Amino acid sequence: MRVALYARITAADQGRDTMDTLLARLAAQAARRGGTIALECADTGPWPEGRRDGLRRLTDAVRATPETNIQAVLVPTLGHLARSLRHLTDLGRLLLAHGVALIAVDDHLDTTDPGGHLRWSDWLTLSARLTIQHRAEAAKLARLRNPTAPWGRPPIAFNIPELLDAWEGRRGQQPLTQRQIAAKLGLSDTTIRKHLQTLRAAGQLDDTARHRALAARGGLPRGGRPAAPLNDADLIAIWSQTHNITAVARHLHVSRSRVRARLQEITLLEPT
Repeated sequence: MRVALYARITAADQGRDTMDTLLARLAAQAARRGGTIALECADTGPWPEGRRDGLRRLTDAVRATPETNIQAVLVPTLGHLARSLRHLTDLGRLLLAHGVALIAVDDHLDTTDPGGHLRWSDWLTLSARLTIQHRAEAAKLARLRNPTAPWGRPPIAFNIPELLDAWEGRRGQQPLTQRQIAAKLGLSDTTIRKHLQTLRAAGQLDDTARHRALAARGGLPRGGRPAAPLNDADLIAIWSQTHNITAVARHLHVSRSRVRARLQEITLLEPT
């Protein structure tokens, strides 16, 4: 049996297991089952979300099963493999469609065993049926809905001068970030950003006053990961090839907002 190994260092594994340890344990499990290792894939990110090149290699190899001849995927736990229950269901259907077994060592799941295969197939069938039922119910509710009724949550009334005071640092206040303003006013970050853009376009927002207030108070407190350096030459070269902010951000490993702001500063992108 040709086996593909997949491991990921989760937050629970940090400080306890290394990637070499996980892969060695999986290799021992494969050898105990009489399997031959055809592929080893790994991701080092401790978060379920985000880019996973190792998982992409694994799914690409499963889709190319006639050429790669992978017969089983061996993982430590299902939590190492999938981001969510829905993602696990999608991966399970992919493996089932290509005749690839799934073995999760710590979860005692082995679809090479007839009983395990039956339980796994039943679970995938039930999850697919539940998804269809939810979508059908949502479609019926959409047809029953009053077409004149507004979508989403009702708008929340708030004080525009209070927003401007918090953003520009008026009345001796410390200028706040968009997230802090959203928490203070009980709104979402997206709503605050849209209102700020509208006020800026109308000429009611004074970003210069905000910068002066921040400079007088030593700037905003920094938190989280340090910002990655942004090279203008690389930015211009990539932007000239693909005028796509998301693609540029992924290539440079920075946020889209930083890419957009820098493109506007060097006049390669019109302000929104």
